[in-house]
Amino acid sequence: MAGPSVIVTRMTDPAVGAQSSRAPVSRGRVPALSRAATVLRVAGDVARPLALAELADITGYPKSSVMGICHALTAENLLSRGVDGTYVLGPRAYELGSTARAEYWPIGEIGFSYPLGEAFFRAEIDALHEEADRLGARLHVHTAGEDKSEQSRRIVEFVDDAMDLILIEPVATNGLEEACARARAARIPVVAMGSAVSGADAVVATDNTKAGTLAGGALARALGGRGRVAVVGGIPITANSDRIAGCLAALSRYPGLEVAVTSYGELDAPSGRRAAEEVLRSHPDVDGFFASNDQIAIGISRVLRERGLAVPIVGVDGARGAVDEIRAGGPIIATATQDPRALAQTAMEIGAALHRGASVTRSSVYLSPRLIDVDNASDYEPWG
Repeated sequence: MAGPSVIVTRMTDPAVGAQSSRAPVSRGRVPALSRAATVLRVAGDVARPLALAELADITGYPKSSVMGICHALTAENLLSRGVDGTYVLGPRAYELGSTARAEYWPIGEIGFSYPLGEAFFRAEIDALHEEADRLGARLHVHTAGEDKSEQSRRIVEFVDDAMDLILIEPVATNGLEEACARARAARIPVVAMGSAVSGADAVVATDNTKAGTLAGGALARALGGRGRVAVVGGIPITANSDRIAGCLAALSRYPGLEVAVTSYGELDAPSGRRAAEEVLRSHPDVDGFFASNDQIAIGISRVLRERGLAVPIVGVDGARGAVDEIRAGGPIIATATQDPRALAQTAMEIGAALHRGASVTRSSVYLSPRLIDVDNASDYEPWG
């Protein structure tokens, strides 16, 4: 039986100034399903995030229909919506693709380097082990201890050991270029997880600017738009700088808020404790804290509780310890989520595609976070 007829037209994309194909218009028996498939196909074919109006223009569907399709696909994690309202393929799409490809382009050995044994990275490792088992591969795990030289050395060792794929949770955005070049010369793809890395072939991360914006907005509302805020960052990676930038953008909308002090931790609760003690020595009247991850927030919280201070804290991660505090009434009042399982699945999918020599349409994939606070914490299942 003949398949559905397809109409293909040519159009010029004004954003890139090049010819592109208008998405096929399917005349199948389930129009809603055909339209959803077309939107997914367009999202996969175009090498950048797409606004709703662009999707409507390329597909030829009414904007109202595309909006409904995008909302439904986002709810199923087949699309992800960025902080600017644009859409890209979501983690579920990559998971399905990874399952389909695993049989035909097998990966045997995978190396993963990460900073330290903090809860988020342990959750990622668990998810990566599951993904590796599904692919029939072995995962080799190494902690760099927040040492850039050690992480660089380990990447080179992964190359020498002939890994099929190298995944890294970076300890720094810059400084790994030479090691990544060694991997590229050996035709071993390097995928950065959680934060961008100069020299990596691809990056899979949370939309950290949006995460910072969500958390900063929650803090501003909790303070009634007035007060003195302490911002506590982490190690020098783009994830932390993007979160701080998003937070500062949210706070800037409230003229009555002032960033009184900026401090830096590392990635764990002890560094958050040290940062809180440092901040309170110089600014004992601070009214709120933004922490660039939940472990830092937990360290700050311990200091505040010991001193009997009712000062709200917001963080980023969606970790169990932070969510438990939100449910119990603070001092942590909100966190913007990360999904270690989705990051692991998406990174493995992109890595598998690169391993088999495929051209990856988007080398940077950013997953959308959500804000967890007292209103929805009871319905959220945290990791960790």
